[in-house]
Amino acid sequence: MRWLHQGVDRLHVTLAHLFVPKLLRQSVVSPSLHEHLAAVQVELPPLTAARHYRLTAHTLVGDLETGFQVRLGKRPELPVVVYHHGIAEMPYSKSFLGIFRPRRQPLEAHLVAVRAPFHRSWFTLFAGLQTLSNFLAMCAVSIALIEAVRLLLVNRGARGSMVTGVSLGGFVTLMHHLSFGTADRYVPLLAGPDLAHVMLCTPFRRFMAPQALAQSDHIQSLLDFRQIFQASDSSRVFPLLGRYDLDMPYAHYYPCYAACGVPVATMPRGHITGSLAFTALRAHLLACLQPLVKAAKQTFHPEGKA
Repeated sequence: MRWLHQGVDRLHVTLAHLFVPKLLRQSVVSPSLHEHLAAVQVELPPLTAARHYRLTAHTLVGDLETGFQVRLGKRPELPVVVYHHGIAEMPYSKSFLGIFRPRRQPLEAHLVAVRAPFHRSWFTLFAGLQTLSNFLAMCAVSIALIEAVRLLLVNRGARGSMVTGVSLGGFVTLMHHLSFGTADRYVPLLAGPDLAHVMLCTPFRRFMAPQALAQSDHIQSLLDFRQIFQASDSSRVFPLLGRYDLDMPYAHYYPCYAACGVPVATMPRGHITGSLAFTALRAHLLACLQPLVKAAKQTFHPEGKA
């Protein structure tokens, strides 16, 4: 069924190419992700009975509106799972709701879905992705917000934390690992640490402006984190890749993980069919989360008694 999954990836790019304006069409000049992250300032609102929160982040490219939603677990000591969406998710919580369906048996965890800047609508997304500096500022805000929300819930009693996300969200997950490294587990879904490869060497390159592609070395220098990842402590990283993925190719990312001894789970899917395989994504996340749930229960109830 390789042809089916890869065919869906190709068809998705072909159709989206008809209405998506060229990305990075204004500029690929940008400070590094590290510089963007160092400049981000976010202040969380106090948690209330509300589920959805909006806030403003101060960045190198100006003030950016962002947000998150929270589903608190039944007990404060349960671990927290912070999830980040993909680049083309509208609404941003589409895959989050698909994986963590409220009607299914609830997870023993606090659940947080982060919304990256520019993801209020297709219009704001396309407007925001005109420059690489905007894109890196967007990623930096998400990374900072993940850490702020994670820390907030840990300070409220959560024992253990897991950061995860699909596609762009998986890349952001790895960048949080490289920037903060404070979560107990990192679970990038259909993603790896080299986003330059996606922009320059996959069907996704059709979305890029010609002037951006002409500066491929610069894009590579800002978005390829393979060497930094391989030098990191990757023992808490548990990726899931699609065997037939054309946008985040297995053949490119698997060797990067394997070089670090990171075990890679796989699914026989492409990028689009994989991102919609909510049951399989949920199963992988549950397997990664379960040790944290068990540890939280044992820590809070040393004798295993409720």
